[in-house]
Amino acid sequence: MKDLLDKALALGLGLGVTGREQADKLMTAAEKQLKLTKTQSRTFISTVMKKGEAARKDLDKELNTLVSSFAKNMPVLRKELDALKAEMARAKAKPKKRAK
Repeated sequence: MKDLLDKALALGLGLGVTGREQADKLMTAAEKQLKLTKTQSRTFISTVMKKGEAARKDLDKELNTLVSSFAKNMPVLRKELDALKAEMARAKAKPKKRAK
């Protein structure tokens, strides 16, 4: 049963290439292992897929927040990188003193 729930969760979250055929296989497995009717298994799969979609949207929102936060700090990082490059260019441009 744990295997069936893992498959259902993976289907709901879209963690693989899932299509109608995969959903049908999962419905058949739910019918056999959980002794569900076709209507119950369709409702089960539909519920899992809706919850998976909601979880995916929440994850997208969290990732967008994280990326936005990181992007706000990028100009500072970019300025620092440019300053380091300029400093390196100045250091290369200075003539080296030769040892006698």
